[in-house]
Amino acid sequence: MSRARSRLLLAALPLLLACAPACSTLRPSVAPPVAPGPEARAEALFQQGKACLEKGDMAGATSYFDQSVDALLAADSAGLDRRGALNDTVKKIADIELSYLKDKNSPENGEHEAFLDQVIATPLFLPSVKDVEDLQQKVSEAAAVVYNVPVIVNPQVVSFLKAFQTIRHEGIQRALDRMGEFIGPFQEIFRRHGIPEDLAYLPIIESGFRVDATSRARARGAWQFMASTARLFGLRVDWQVDERLDPFKAADAAARFLKHLYEEYNDWYIALACYNGGPRRVVKAMRALQTADFFTINQSRHIRRETKNYVPAFLASLIIARSPAEYGFSLDGGEAVFAGSKTIVVPSPASLPQIAERLQIPTADLKKLNPELLRDFTPSSVDEYQLRVPGTADEAALAGLERIPASRIPKYNSYRVRPGDTLSLIARRHGTTVSRIKEANRMKSSLIRPGMNLIIPGRG
Repeated sequence: MSRARSRLLLAALPLLLACAPACSTLRPSVAPPVAPGPEARAEALFQQGKACLEKGDMAGATSYFDQSVDALLAADSAGLDRRGALNDTVKKIADIELSYLKDKNSPENGEHEAFLDQVIATPLFLPSVKDVEDLQQKVSEAAAVVYNVPVIVNPQVVSFLKAFQTIRHEGIQRALDRMGEFIGPFQEIFRRHGIPEDLAYLPIIESGFRVDATSRARARGAWQFMASTARLFGLRVDWQVDERLDPFKAADAAARFLKHLYEEYNDWYIALACYNGGPRRVVKAMRALQTADFFTINQSRHIRRETKNYVPAFLASLIIARSPAEYGFSLDGGEAVFAGSKTIVVPSPASLPQIAERLQIPTADLKKLNPELLRDFTPSSVDEYQLRVPGTADEAALAGLERIPASRIPKYNSYRVRPGDTLSLIARRHGTTVSRIKEANRMKSSLIRPGMNLIIPGRG
């Protein structure tokens, strides 16, 4: 090996070691040489991110892309003018991530796609100055509507409002229909935490108020929590229970999360941007641009397109939700699943089919009221569980209900899909069957991809 090649490999080694955990599925036989300088380092990291994305490793790609931007931000903060390269890199990352999201199939297992995925891909209009002025006047003259979050009307907000009135009209109307049974309880939760009630309308663009919505990034529920953030704010997420799917517990966690972000940054637009894209990118953008004004950051290429669009899309949806008839929508209401229900305490673990039989309701109806329960029994880790049942349910019918013996609770493991895996290969490796894995994960197809987390039933 030549001395020059040795020096290049030695120079690249610390970088590769530092980045290896972000994309553990990639093991190149030869480390790519990295030339000195922030632009060369950023490009090398960007290419590693692309390689991760091609293998389906979104988490690894995101980590490499973040490091690519970090390399240029560090140079910029050190007094080296890398703004052109930084803008180009951020645009490339945004474009490639957006293409990746568009190319992916809808969520597996019969889950409903999160409405935010559609919002991201919404083609926007180019409003005229008059369009903006007209909406500004309409909002300012709506004496019956008093907002408790700032409502700025600018071309981006007008663009989303026009899109919601036309190409996304059906999706927004369905969200407003589902909103009826949730908005009151959500606003009460937000009042209890001392934050603006208008933020309770966020699920319009997050999930369309679907409690079972799942994004392509695997955020779940009406409030679209990632598992890690959900656990951080006290929601249980495991193979038995996913409290992201409980709209009321998730609303409480969302209120606490938003309050925490506002206390940290003292600006609701920045708090919303952090809720969507995480504080890391937003804070770096604020530092790079030396501003805490969201719409200044929004005009740069330092944050992702989704986060850029998030605040104006929310403002447009809020304007519509507070005055639906003014913008061509109605509040007729749709099916109410939770209205009129109540919670009772049952011994746990207890069989849902047995409880449903005693209450003389279908098991499916009981599970609709308790979407956080992923199995056919209440959690095995607690002695009692607060179960939601129809308001007309006879609690006396549950007298004598017994716990399921621990020996009858099925055992499960968790497995992260690796490149080259198939369901049949995973089933053989764990001594189970493809049908049992699909049943445990509520999968309708056998399609899997690297990075997915699967529940694996125990042997037997």
